[in-house]
Amino acid sequence: MTLLWGTYPVAGLGTPAGLGEGIWRSATPESVASEQVLALPAPSFLIAHPTLPLVYAACELPASEVAVLDVSRPAAPRLVTRLVTGGADACHLLLSVDARTLYVSHYSSGHLAVVPLDQDGLPVGDAPAQLLGHAGSGPNADRQEAPHAHSAALAPGGRHVLVADLGTDQLRRYRILDDGLLEPDGIAAVLPPGAGPRHLAVRGSLLYVTCELDHQVRTLRWDGASSTAEVIAERPSTLAPPRSAELQDAHVALTRGHTGDVLLVSVRGADVISIFDVAPEGELAYRGAFDAGHWPRYFAALGDRLVVGEERGHRVRSYALADVIGMPPELGVGEVVDLPHAVGEVASPACVIEV
Repeated sequence: MTLLWGTYPVAGLGTPAGLGEGIWRSATPESVASEQVLALPAPSFLIAHPTLPLVYAACELPASEVAVLDVSRPAAPRLVTRLVTGGADACHLLLSVDARTLYVSHYSSGHLAVVPLDQDGLPVGDAPAQLLGHAGSGPNADRQEAPHAHSAALAPGGRHVLVADLGTDQLRRYRILDDGLLEPDGIAAVLPPGAGPRHLAVRGSLLYVTCELDHQVRTLRWDGASSTAEVIAERPSTLAPPRSAELQDAHVALTRGHTGDVLLVSVRGADVISIFDVAPEGELAYRGAFDAGHWPRYFAALGDRLVVGEERGHRVRSYALADVIGMPPELGVGEVVDLPHAVGEVASPACVIEV
């Protein structure tokens, strides 16, 4: 297993692109010793084609691009083509089930771009087939002055794409057509004002949504008949104390534990990953949190390891997944556990995939 890391500029998110960032490689997930293997402007999100040796990178730029990389030689990835996506600050990618359509979320402009792919996995044409916008705002004047499409996911049943809009506190709904194009279909869910939905994980008919601005993990129940979701529960994303004035929820993912599913949530500012046990019916129970380094933006369970990027710490960590899912419940409220881990140096890591 080889890991590829997408990174921000060395000076950090929001600084001019093209200053040292790109694709880094860890030859093994156990040691996460890394080296830069390709220069690329602000590749903040990566996704691999399921059957072809291709990786798609969202380049988070004012005039954003998707870069297509040939990774048949992971130690020397090669840029195949780049496509301007039409929006500002692309930050997330979603592939359709048949891998013939790429959906690109843009934070600053709020757009969702739809990019058809040919049988070779390359974009069809020189522009997205659709660029879908939205209107609205939220009560947080600094962060919710306009729509901010932070991520997209397939809704339960696979008939809709849902966009987590941090700016409008909504999950926007798009019906998937036979050719992979989308039809705007209204709002699937409205979250509390100022919540700031960022990422979501799907388990059956339940959605688990990290809310970046009010630091809650919300459970929503999907209704297939109406294609809507209702908030049925919420939990603080962590009980760990903040380590800085900033506190922002980031990524969420489900993994399998010894006795059932486990939900993991990274919380920047507290600089932890929180662990929630998921009951068979879907309820969340907070188990505790472990130290995940400085500003843990993104993580992934890959094989028997959990790998985490410290965006502001300029390092990546690798934990035995068994240590994570076997971590005992906290002994005291807000306790932060220090789990054994390996460390490698990567400048401003933003995301990771295996190839």
